[in-house]
Amino acid sequence: MTIWIKEDEPVRKIQVTIDDKTERLLEALAVPRAGNKSFVVREAVRRMAEQEGFEQYLDWLEQQPDVRVSLEGARADERQGRTVSHEQVLRRLQKSRRR
Repeated sequence: MTIWIKEDEPVRKIQVTIDDKTERLLEALAVPRAGNKSFVVREAVRRMAEQEGFEQYLDWLEQQPDVRVSLEGARADERQGRTVSHEQVLRRLQKSRRR
């Protein structure tokens, strides 16, 4: 059975099996979305796919020689105390804006 949500997006009805805890989470997430559990599931799957793509990109990025060398250098700087904290950077920026 095909159901149409938008003019160009057909959707299909499927059946899934979930445990009690997941069902409670689904119910709770659906409440502020007018009880629309299908919306919650669609969004969860889309976000999980986006996250998976991002993780694959990070894995690829770590394999790039220049990135690996840069990361190793940054870690060495951190170990030897040659870094500045986020708070210190913010303070420096605030001081430079006052001038």
